[in-house]
Amino acid sequence: MNQCIIWIKFLLNKCLTIFQYAKIRNNSTHYQMQEFNQVELNLDKDIDNNLKEELKKENYETELVANDLDNRIEQQNQQLIEKQEIIEVLPQTIDISSVRQFIETTPNVDLNNIEFLIELGNQSFQIYNTILYDYEGYEQLEDNQDEFSFWIKYIETPEKFQIHQMRYKYTLNTTIQKYIEFMKDLEMQKKLDTSIDQFEQHYSNSQIRINYLRYKKILFMDPRDFLFINYSKFIDENTLFEISKSIESDEFQPFNPSTKSTTRAYLLLSGNYIRQIEDNKLEILTYSECNMKLKLKPIMTKTASKNEIKKLIKKYRDHFNQQ
Repeated sequence: MNQCIIWIKFLLNKCLTIFQYAKIRNNSTHYQMQEFNQVELNLDKDIDNNLKEELKKENYETELVANDLDNRIEQQNQQLIEKQEIIEVLPQTIDISSVRQFIETTPNVDLNNIEFLIELGNQSFQIYNTILYDYEGYEQLEDNQDEFSFWIKYIETPEKFQIHQMRYKYTLNTTIQKYIEFMKDLEMQKKLDTSIDQFEQHYSNSQIRINYLRYKKILFMDPRDFLFINYSKFIDENTLFEISKSIESDEFQPFNPSTKSTTRAYLLLSGNYIRQIEDNKLEILTYSECNMKLKLKPIMTKTASKNEIKKLIKKYRDHFNQQ
């Protein structure tokens, strides 16, 4: 490309030389050919100098373009990194059959295989992101703006159990850190929720916890218990996900076994999407899908389920408002 430019400029300057020669000859009858030769030689020298300057300028401009290109690539890479961080928290497209298969399967795990439990938590997080805003087919039983909103629908299993899928949204006057400490205080949870018979933590690290929860006989339900992992993930300092999923383990034993017959229920998938929307205010969006192994018709349980959750949230609010 540079060689072509050189030859084009050379030809243009030659044309200019001829034009200057013709003009000089017409204006002076005493024009001598040797003077033209001298002019031509001088012009050739000028052309050479000009070309050197042009090439120097062109190289400089090329360097600027290259530097600008490097800067643009670096900016684009940084933008991709920033976008990737955002993409991680957005709902990912997952085949609906895979979603249902994951939710409805309760894995039998080795409680010592922490890597597998962490991977199970990561998969739960991805599935939860996929279904977080899917309200299709839900019945809304209450809409009180940020105070309390509640939606519910049911799925019937082949055994005729009614699996309830609940969504509810509410606010708490607290911070994310205080909320985390509150939820980790199992004795406090038992104090606020009097239906809890036993709440045990069998493993804990920065990402996951293995919990055992047993409920007393309440209303229309005999004692039920759960064994589940609880997985936490911060998206940023103001956004936290908490995901829970039931597991089975052949070697598991509660610290304090019940003397009464207890039915194992399954927390198929449950999660809280928690955002700090003000300095001392959280917004919490909850999805819960649970098989309590009940054969009661939805019309008999949906209002009671809503009222029990609403009652518990009020206790949470009272706790934080007193601090």
